[in-house]
Amino acid sequence: MRNDLFYNQVRENAENKQLVGRFEKYAKTHQDIQIFLITSPLGGRFSYPYEDHAIIALIPGHRITFINLSDEGDAFNNYVDDVITDLNTISSTFKYMDHIGRSREWRNQVIKTIRYDVNVPFDIDDLLEDIQLHGEWKRKVDLLISLLSGSINDINKIGAVEPDTILEKVKKKIVLFDGEQTRFIYKNYQIKKMISVQGLSGTGKTELLLHKLKDLYTKEDSTTIFFTCHNIALSNKLKERIPRFFDFMMVNKQIKWNERLWMARAWGSKSTPDSGLYSYICNYYNLPFYRYSTGIDYQRIYSEVLERLNALPSKQFEPCLDYILVDESQDFPEVFFDVCKKIVRQKVYLAGDVFQDIFDSIKKKKWGVDIVLNRCYRTDPRTLMFAHAVGLGLFEDNKLNWFNKAQWEDLGYKTDYSERGILKLKRNPIKRFDEIELENSLEIFNDTRISKVKEIISGLVETNPDLKPGDIAIILVDDNSNIYDYIDKLCTMIHNDFGFKVKRGHESKSATEDAVYVTNTNNVKGLEFPYVICITQKIQNSYRYRNSIYTMLTRSFIKSYLLVTDNTLLNTLIDGYRYINENRCVRTQIPTDEQQAAIQQQIVELKPEQTESYQDVLESVFEEMHITDVARKTKMTIALEAASFDKFDRDLVKRFIESNLSFYS
Repeated sequence: MRNDLFYNQVRENAENKQLVGRFEKYAKTHQDIQIFLITSPLGGRFSYPYEDHAIIALIPGHRITFINLSDEGDAFNNYVDDVITDLNTISSTFKYMDHIGRSREWRNQVIKTIRYDVNVPFDIDDLLEDIQLHGEWKRKVDLLISLLSGSINDINKIGAVEPDTILEKVKKKIVLFDGEQTRFIYKNYQIKKMISVQGLSGTGKTELLLHKLKDLYTKEDSTTIFFTCHNIALSNKLKERIPRFFDFMMVNKQIKWNERLWMARAWGSKSTPDSGLYSYICNYYNLPFYRYSTGIDYQRIYSEVLERLNALPSKQFEPCLDYILVDESQDFPEVFFDVCKKIVRQKVYLAGDVFQDIFDSIKKKKWGVDIVLNRCYRTDPRTLMFAHAVGLGLFEDNKLNWFNKAQWEDLGYKTDYSERGILKLKRNPIKRFDEIELENSLEIFNDTRISKVKEIISGLVETNPDLKPGDIAIILVDDNSNIYDYIDKLCTMIHNDFGFKVKRGHESKSATEDAVYVTNTNNVKGLEFPYVICITQKIQNSYRYRNSIYTMLTRSFIKSYLLVTDNTLLNTLIDGYRYINENRCVRTQIPTDEQQAAIQQQIVELKPEQTESYQDVLESVFEEMHITDVARKTKMTIALEAASFDKFDRDLVKRFIESNLSFYS
């Protein structure tokens, strides 16, 4: 049985086996507590002579407990002193000392030592009660635990003082990796060549890849790593983020771009081999390079690469990289990963969203999944359950998708089939902001007028004295040209009535804390906000729309608002959320076997209609802009091929054409 909140670094031996087993059994039956068992700080090169005879128990909100498994008192005391000395050094390195003081100031308050004797009764509940902390010491011990477990926080941003408001708690939350996240970063997978982490949006997949990157890059000076993804904007964002992350993690090795470390999209340009993984491979092995066009896609180019590499005599072939890291792995076909495994000496690490499209079937890839992250630490569980339910049609008679018991559990749900014909779906409780919780994590209104948005923002300003404009995102869910007139009026109101700056996502593509973020659904990927206001004309039944509404509602840390013009389904949605809020679960009628088969068949039939090619995107933009001349369209298409941005982003394609149209008359 897997437990997301239990991690064991201890090397098993006769002395520690029983105690480790008792902690693990306790963790499996107590889903509300996080337990780390270590013998030395994670993420460093620490080793102690006595560590085989001791265990350090890390439990947030409780004293750091050193457990002596042997009779050697002096050796154990020296071990405790050595670990605390190293912890003090780590604290100084990451500037924690300025906020929590030196070890002599906190040692007596947050450190506990005990002797474990297999023949003497030992009750974990009694231990937890004895070592529990409150107030300022609770926050300080959590900061120290974050250092010992490798979950380094930016102490200058979060501080050691306990926040007062829920908005402060969001912004100053101490991040602690859970058991599964820690395993991905620190476990040594000796046999497998490809390690896969799959998880819901908001489970910290990209952050894990950055920690894995840092760990791999600092081990040896000669290691070569290619970090890649499909989306160009994400690639550029990560390339900017890596140096900041390395600086924050105090990495003292210079980043040797395009020599030891590459961060680029999965395709690239023939003229610039380092601009993409495919272009890098083609240049290294002297293979033909294909530019993106109709019929030329990842499946085609990587299939040909694999075929040509497999045709090389084994004596002539050598791997060109040590490691490859892949973000958003769900964007790639199987053959892409076959190529990755072929060209690395060591391993491929990949992270993907198990539920990016709620109308894809949830199935394991052929390579298997090593780590499943289904605890969403961003969105309130009530909002997440509601968003899933709306997306899948669980409140309605006609469901849009349905999963079996194992698949529901992959999404982080506990299933209850005890009521005939009814399924109840519940999520494990998550301590997000020290258990402070709003009465409602979601509000639904049958009103999309600008005045209603003004009323919501006024309420947020009144209840949050520390609110910044960037704490709010307003998302227009509908995909039509009318939303831009609405956005114009909305931005004018926000500026005039609140004096807030506004960033239009379809223009800026980025959010900042000094401006309210107003956008359509195309420019929200990877972003998150304390408060999200989703606005739509009508809850539509299209698969694409339902996937969008699910994704947009789950961008919030604290609260989401759903504003709808058409009142169809409104009472159903309100009743559905009310049940979730009161019972902390979704209640839905189970479709018959025939209905489930029909649902799956409908998804299979509609899938091709949902898949929009680049040519489809381009033609729809030409049609919208009333560009019909074939020669002109051809010239613009050629010009676009040379442009280095995501060609599936309609807004960017349209802006490019508008900017260059006069040159192609």
